[in-house]
Amino acid sequence: MLHQSSKPQRRRIDSTRRPKRQTGEVSTAENSSASFDISKQLRNLRRIRGLSLDVIAGKTGLTKGFLSLIERGLKAPSISSLQRLSHAYGVSIGTLLDGSNPSEPRYSLVRRNERRKYAREGSLYGYRYEALAFHKQRKRIEPFIVSPPMRVPRKFFSHEGDEMVFVLDGQVELQLDDKRILLLPGDCIYFEAAIPHRSRSVGNERATTLVAVSEV
Repeated sequence: MLHQSSKPQRRRIDSTRRPKRQTGEVSTAENSSASFDISKQLRNLRRIRGLSLDVIAGKTGLTKGFLSLIERGLKAPSISSLQRLSHAYGVSIGTLLDGSNPSEPRYSLVRRNERRKYAREGSLYGYRYEALAFHKQRKRIEPFIVSPPMRVPRKFFSHEGDEMVFVLDGQVELQLDDKRILLLPGDCIYFEAAIPHRSRSVGNERATTLVAVSEV
């Protein structure tokens, strides 16, 4: 299923995470992050390949209904769902989150205000994701900024490869199968991503974590 700042900086980070309900009230600095549409990217890729939702459902193990919700922008794919989709299309997660580069760069530089924020906000159960290295498509790890929900998610995630979680701000309760682990700022945990896992923010504010998953 990929910081570290003073109080004033944290307030600025939090302001970029307020729900943008397509009002157009997005500053120029935030526009790149807020305007990226993963649903449109996935829908166009499927149509270009000439594949039906049934075919993608069979390749990913995700339901046709869930895939339809993703493509209509009503659901945001988790990291594990993105990994399944990338395998189904034979591309990297970075390609799904970028797809515009004509050639493969040797590095990916993503400025703070250029992060690809693709998760829908507003739900206490919803994760918030920001992709950090989408300019480079072929890579061994995929890093994200992830803000866990305030309430315990309804389901566990599991996927191939390994996963690392480093807490930048706030407190996180990570559940690995039946084991609950409290993570504080500066704590780092590395685990096999096949273990069913889920996490939530602990306290009055959402935590911020750096999550890295291995590409397989």
